[in-house]
Amino acid sequence: MKVNAGNNKNSDPVPAGVHHAVCYAVIDLGTQDPGNPQFRASRKVMILWELPHETIDTQDGPKPRIISSEYTASIGKKATLRSVLESWRGKPFTADELNGFDLKNIIGANCQLNIVHKQGKADPSKTYARIQGVVPLVKGMAPVKPINDTLHYTIPDEGAIIPPANIPEWISGKIVASEEYKERNNGGVHTEASTSSLDNDEGAF
Repeated sequence: MKVNAGNNKNSDPVPAGVHHAVCYAVIDLGTQDPGNPQFRASRKVMILWELPHETIDTQDGPKPRIISSEYTASIGKKATLRSVLESWRGKPFTADELNGFDLKNIIGANCQLNIVHKQGKADPSKTYARIQGVVPLVKGMAPVKPINDTLHYTIPDEGAIIPPANIPEWISGKIVASEEYKERNNGGVHTEASTSSLDNDEGAF
């Protein structure tokens, strides 16, 4: 998925603090309704990171915990995604990059995430982990490769939209709720999932 200048679902939130992380997936969510008439619908993208030093027990043994964040798919001057990416890589975008930066380049890239805990708006008794900052690794920190299969999914420009098979239902549900899916999939009828992956562990962007 290219951008230009024009949740964590674990039962317990990821601990607050600064964590070593590696990006393993970038998922185009399509144009999403903000649910508030004061705001217009916008194209969204989800970035997912593994936390190699925070694990969870699974049937296949310990696996790194996952945290994600959604952003408007833009690197315009005031876009949050632009400030996140520039902070992450430690340098501003060039004029050429602003004409079309491919988000697949961040897959495999390591960073540090500053994670904070926030109360839910609908239910203040629930606590959620949120990413407050993304910065490069400090000198001496060794980068790691993702454990999960890497994934880069972009909604096609035309034809039926088929969400990837290897993503959680709550994420594929967001794709199904997109304006693009509803327009091109028989009014929103869910179709069979597909496999979409990208082998890129370089993480140089």
